[in-house]
Amino acid sequence: MGSYMDIHANEQTSFASFFESAFSSINFLDYWASIVKAVVYGFTIGIVGSYKGFNAGNGTTGVGQAANSAVVTSMFLIFIEEVIIVQITNFLRTGT
Repeated sequence: MGSYMDIHANEQTSFASFFESAFSSINFLDYWASIVKAVVYGFTIGIVGSYKGFNAGNGTTGVGQAANSAVVTSMFLIFIEEVIIVQITNFLRTGT
């Protein structure tokens, strides 16, 4: 809705025209990439969180450290996964 308001304020575009233009370029590959990302990121967060939590020690201090470590590790892995998924998606999009 925010993007429509911005476009409408600058270009006086109707909502129907904006909606048609915004969603005409979305294809199956865009949906597929989003679903794959959600599954891969969820799996990564679950596995890293479980591993770090299972191996936590030293009581509540260890749990806090494990949680912090799980967040940092997950963020790093998600960044790497994002790069790989975008490269694969762009390869499939261009076909080269």
